[in-house]
Amino acid sequence: MKIAMTRREMLAGLAASPFLRGKAADPPFERIDTHIHLNRTAPEILAGFRQTRWRALTICDSRAIGDQPPDLDEQVRGAIKLHRESKGLIAWATSFDARPFERPDFTETTIAGLKEWFKEGAIAVKIWKNIGMAIRSKSGAYLMPDNPALLPIYEMMQKQDKTLLAHMAEPDGAWLPLDSTNPEVGYYSKHPEWYQYGRKGAPKKEEILAARDRVIAKYPKLRVVGCHLGSNESDLPALAKRLDNYPNFAVDMAARVRYLAAGDHKAVRQFLNRYQDRITYGTDTVWRTQTEQQVLHSVQTAHDRDWNFFARSDEMNYHGHMTQGLALPEKLLRKIFYDNPVRWFPGIV
Repeated sequence: MKIAMTRREMLAGLAASPFLRGKAADPPFERIDTHIHLNRTAPEILAGFRQTRWRALTICDSRAIGDQPPDLDEQVRGAIKLHRESKGLIAWATSFDARPFERPDFTETTIAGLKEWFKEGAIAVKIWKNIGMAIRSKSGAYLMPDNPALLPIYEMMQKQDKTLLAHMAEPDGAWLPLDSTNPEVGYYSKHPEWYQYGRKGAPKKEEILAARDRVIAKYPKLRVVGCHLGSNESDLPALAKRLDNYPNFAVDMAARVRYLAAGDHKAVRQFLNRYQDRITYGTDTVWRTQTEQQVLHSVQTAHDRDWNFFARSDEMNYHGHMTQGLALPEKLLRKIFYDNPVRWFPGIV
């Protein structure tokens, strides 16, 4: 679908943005990708980031569900090594395994472990969608983000001045029929374990997000960054309401810029302008089995594509949707790509 700009919008964008048509211009400031998953030695990626003046936050996830073996320690070791080798170019965020939340020593042990990783430079803690969607108690009840066993962890983070990264719930497609009208049909066809449509007893999306919101409200001095546009990627009015209600809440755009590109141009531009202090940029780049060169090419392609969408004014094809570049003014671009990451993730630079 082609999204047209009015002449007034076009002229305003051209006047405000120094990054117009043709090849993307290099901005007069560093840019920060606040959501990647590298967590291993990466000399070529580091060299590429230095050349293009990018920094990043690499994130550890505790993704194990059921009786799967723990998957976090190896990520943490790799993230610490990458952080040190980068000389601070790559900051890192840790996580914790929430599956043993019913153990009497769970909270105490988890807090002790997180504090040790803070000493190793972790600037944030990530909680993942298995909370609310997969981890269950012995009675079968789903572990929700506001479970009492988790609250002391958030309280400790607030006192330690650390940021909570919260990937709670999923896009709406996880709760919709899996057909050609579902924008996430490709993902959930390959990952049925996260597909919730018709799953009896599973919490609804809004129930999970409401539990997250109760945490945000309970700890007003805790910075909470909702990953992937806070899982409101297809409902900016709902996200706006949350941002209005919770001043300690921000969102990253990791892997969800495509929703903005496919949305209403005017509404997206207005949203980014109104909440320009509450949004950070990220790609959700994941290094699995690819070569380091392939990962570097992938992340640089994403960086260039997304920067063009935000900074330029010309028409472009973004994931199969014809869209118009937003031509955001330099002041706003600087906030999204640098100032906001520095504010919401102290220690990222």
